[in-house]
Amino acid sequence: MSTSFTRTREQLRSMVLRKLGVVGAATSVVSADADIVYEAIDLRLKEMHRRGIFWRKVDKVPVTFTLSAGVASAHAITNDILFPIKMTVKNGSLDDPVQIVGIPEYAEIDNKNEPGLPEKALWKGSTEFLFYPVPLSTTTVNLVYEKIADDTTAGSAADVDVSMLRHLKDIIAYDVGDDFGMDEARMMRFGIEAEKAERNIRKLAVEYKDFKTVAVDDWSTYEDF
Repeated sequence: MSTSFTRTREQLRSMVLRKLGVVGAATSVVSADADIVYEAIDLRLKEMHRRGIFWRKVDKVPVTFTLSAGVASAHAITNDILFPIKMTVKNGSLDDPVQIVGIPEYAEIDNKNEPGLPEKALWKGSTEFLFYPVPLSTTTVNLVYEKIADDTTAGSAADVDVSMLRHLKDIIAYDVGDDFGMDEARMMRFGIEAEKAERNIRKLAVEYKDFKTVAVDDWSTYEDF
């Protein structure tokens, strides 16, 4: 039995086109049709997490970048941040936590130029962060973040768990249905199947844990019940 299994973007494309009835077992894929499907896949992958996380894309290794002395802002050396999760700054041999705040919390800070070791950071979007207090010396920042899904590439797997591909196929088929002249009845069916597919993808992304039995040692704790 093998546990390794991958599907390339070309195989996902063919699954979509077969569902649409554009290709069959004996017909080849037209490049223009393939480009329409590839574009739809990439757009969906970029959109899905904006609507709520469908599967985790957390960068497990913190991104390290430099915050210069006397400067309140810094840019992370990456351009694929969907949103930040955790941040620390180097304080000697320690990594001190930095609270990631929103615009209202940052706006409430009276003196945004106060010097000191940064305790708060506002993500401005893309790669830029604003820090408070402003560091007295150049320091190192570590960032763990939720990653934007990667674009598809030829011959490689799409940036999604393989267990979700069957359902992603239904979503992409609905997305490109108009491009391939599907009638209203089929589009209605595709729409229902796409909604169901989104729910199934979310279910497949649920983290499962083995909850151990908690032993109760001191029954006196419950004497009042």
